[in-house]
Amino acid sequence: MATEQSNRELLAGFTQALKDQLPDERTKYISSFANWEECFAYISDLAGKGERLVLAIDEYPYLAKAKPEISSLLQKAIDASWQDTELYLILCGSSMSFMEHQVLGEKSPLYGRRTGQLKLAPLSYYEGVQFFPRWTREERLMGFGICGGVPKYLELFARYSSLREAVLGEFLLPSGHLIEEPENLMKQELREPAFYNSILGAIAGGATRLNEIAQAVGTESSKLGFYLGNLRELGLIEQEKPVGRGGSRHGIYKIADEMFAFWFRFMPSCRNLIAMGASDRTYEERIAPRLDAFFGHVFESICMQYLKFCVTQGTIQELYSDYGRWWGTNPIKKREEEIDLVLSDETHLLAGECKWQKELVGPSVFQQLEERAALIRDGKDVRYALFSKSGFTEDLPSLGRKDLMLIDLDQLFLIAEPTTTSFDQ
Repeated sequence: MATEQSNRELLAGFTQALKDQLPDERTKYISSFANWEECFAYISDLAGKGERLVLAIDEYPYLAKAKPEISSLLQKAIDASWQDTELYLILCGSSMSFMEHQVLGEKSPLYGRRTGQLKLAPLSYYEGVQFFPRWTREERLMGFGICGGVPKYLELFARYSSLREAVLGEFLLPSGHLIEEPENLMKQELREPAFYNSILGAIAGGATRLNEIAQAVGTESSKLGFYLGNLRELGLIEQEKPVGRGGSRHGIYKIADEMFAFWFRFMPSCRNLIAMGASDRTYEERIAPRLDAFFGHVFESICMQYLKFCVTQGTIQELYSDYGRWWGTNPIKKREEEIDLVLSDETHLLAGECKWQKELVGPSVFQQLEERAALIRDGKDVRYALFSKSGFTEDLPSLGRKDLMLIDLDQLFLIAEPTTTSFDQ
């Protein structure tokens, strides 16, 4: 595993790793290979013995930073020796921009030599909540939402007895692992981190359209495309368009990484308070009262994951091709409307509403959803799904609608149990 060290230290560490895993008389009395060419020649000898040999270099960007020509040396070794052996070379890195451009890109010495690639996605909610088995169900979902499904962040949160303690310990104390995490990642990935921070802060603050973001950061809309493109490439933001309506003018931007969304929503206004030692008051007065409002959009994402799981497992029979939200003008009421969840194909439509609130969901919410779905129905067969944190009023199930799914926290957590393989729709 490469670290931020000098080339000499990394070569010595690599040598030691080889000695630990594959002891040999040739390395018994040396502390380090003289250079990487000698190291790769040694590996060539080992790989030429006809047995499968796996060589994994984690955090490869650190090695490439210390030894810029390392990709060329690997290219030479692959072409001259390794391609005819049983060697299985794995290069890993958490810097997406480096891995995509400097390893997989056309200008990389390694271009065209890969046999496969894998971009690791965040964990799903039904995997992520398993990190917090002792928390309440609401806390488990919110903990997942704040961590964004990243295993390392989930692991950090799992050390605490409650969501409050986790947020305090990791975000609101100077010693917290996440108090500067987005800033550090931006410095690692991008050349102008301050300007990108301004863009993310604007989006987190409610500026979702191109002209709104440009106005918030004090620049022209025409100059934002490059920066927004880089943020999209890194998976930090995404441009969302209403299902069934193409064209960039309908699109809005949102922060795709939930940990970044939480950080840029709360942390900029909390930094001085944290430095003053007012972490407890900061949580109680600045964060806790606004957590439910922040989590509303995260809950929509969790509900969409649930529906996708149902489609994948076949408990929803329709194989929808489009997934997202819808918003637009209601011509009858002459106002903007939106539908939280829309799943669609050529002949079927599923419209869903998500309620992260203390009140029970009743028939009025379903009637409103029916009205909005009629705006985009276009002759399709429609089904409905209502998601509720607190449950449903007694008169809603009594409607007896076979085209209506009612999903509460019990249903959401059925697929979050490690032993569960199926569930009732």
